[in-house]
Amino acid sequence: MDLGFSLTRTAIKHGERVAIIFKDRVLTYKRLNERVNRLGNALSGLGLEKGTKVALLLNNCNELVESIYGILKAGGIVVPINTRLSTQEICFLVDHSDSSTFVFDITFVEKFEAVRRESDKVQHFIVCNDEKFPGVHHYEGLLQAASPEEPKVNHIDEHDEAFIIYTAGTTGRPKGVVLTHSNFLWNCVNYCMGGITRPEDYNLQIFPLFHVAGLASALAAIFIGCKTYLKDKIDPEDCLETIQRESINKFGAIPSIGAAVVNLPGIHKFNLDSVKLLGSGGAPMPPEVKRKLSEIFRKAGIYDCYGQTESAGTITALLPKDAFREPASVGQAFFTNIVKVFDDQDRELPPGQVGELVYDGYTRMRQYYKDPEATAEAIRGGWMHSGDLAMMDEEGFFYIVDRKKDMIITGGENVYSIEVEDTIAKMPGIAETGVIGLPDPKWGETVTAVIVLKPGVILNEEEVIRFCKTQIAAYKAPKKVIFAGSLPKSPIGKILKKELKALYGGK
Repeated sequence: MDLGFSLTRTAIKHGERVAIIFKDRVLTYKRLNERVNRLGNALSGLGLEKGTKVALLLNNCNELVESIYGILKAGGIVVPINTRLSTQEICFLVDHSDSSTFVFDITFVEKFEAVRRESDKVQHFIVCNDEKFPGVHHYEGLLQAASPEEPKVNHIDEHDEAFIIYTAGTTGRPKGVVLTHSNFLWNCVNYCMGGITRPEDYNLQIFPLFHVAGLASALAAIFIGCKTYLKDKIDPEDCLETIQRESINKFGAIPSIGAAVVNLPGIHKFNLDSVKLLGSGGAPMPPEVKRKLSEIFRKAGIYDCYGQTESAGTITALLPKDAFREPASVGQAFFTNIVKVFDDQDRELPPGQVGELVYDGYTRMRQYYKDPEATAEAIRGGWMHSGDLAMMDEEGFFYIVDRKKDMIITGGENVYSIEVEDTIAKMPGIAETGVIGLPDPKWGETVTAVIVLKPGVILNEEEVIRFCKTQIAAYKAPKKVIFAGSLPKSPIGKILKKELKALYGGK
């Protein structure tokens, strides 16, 4: 079994079932597989061999899905690139990954021109629009000229490398996470056996597929043969309109998108009763946001997933049956994963104590590409060190306390930003908040809350601090509150603490 064959198998079993809807294009599994085969054969015709890297600079679209599977069926390795990166960053990733083919959308023509100018490794460029460029292959033209038969490639093994996905680069340069066919196949099994991907799903996919969360969910959907409505942008109101119009029954987003949904004016004008499964991931879901979502999506079970790029998606899941019994938890380990909590000397801690979450299992990455030192540091004693501080209870439920690097040390006390954020979220009028530690000559770090208020709401710093002190220990409460119009976010809407610190560190 390999990922390419998982599509072939689904196309054989469910050929006439709709696989993807993107804008005005509807692709059945049979049609999707034919287009993937054509692309795989076209890439082979261009000289792509087993192990060749292909970089993709595309927002969500059917061509992105086709490219992923076409590359895999041809034996190549997919290098998905975050479309919001700067030209300089993209050129670095293309060079570092040793990509010899570059597939792009015309939207990113300036970034393509920079890669063509700077890279001496890329031999072939493929554009996915009607625009023609000298020396650039046209995507549809390649497909029309190629065979729809299954590509004939030397044996692709499940342990072969399938993806190099670059991390956000919170410290230094981004690291290329090398993931195999097997990593993602077992993740698909986890999703399907865990009940968070089902054959009857009609899924609204807004997670970017260049991000591991979006990629993992899309691969699982094709693995089991469900239907996906693909979006190339994140717009809460547009999502709700689509859910109502299409009778979507599954919808997933990160907590900040969930918060945007519950704060959307006129939210109750939408009929969202078709949604039976509501997913969250990328960051812990504040219990108050979860409660409000359950009121809006009245017939939906809510689940939370926790994972990272290095785990091919998910490590633990809090299933709907436990959503409000353990609302602050990220759930229990998937059955293919072993998860523990270690202290700073890599000794296992008992339930109830905070340490670093570590894991092993079939979804764990192989290595960081061309970075043996970082690989050795991350995988010690056979355990992948997540960089997240966590606690496990007696039932095996895990609670993410903070990112290790985001923990604030103020006056010698450890303060976990997530706890402070959850506290502030309880205040009426709060749209969203990010809590960071800023340098302080007396305390070492000052607990600082950057807050976005709902329209028309007026709050001052003193009110926020006073409220927090009624809920948590005084040393955990913010000493400084900054009101902002928005918070810097990643392409999937995750608040970027590093950018917050850069923005407000000198104020």
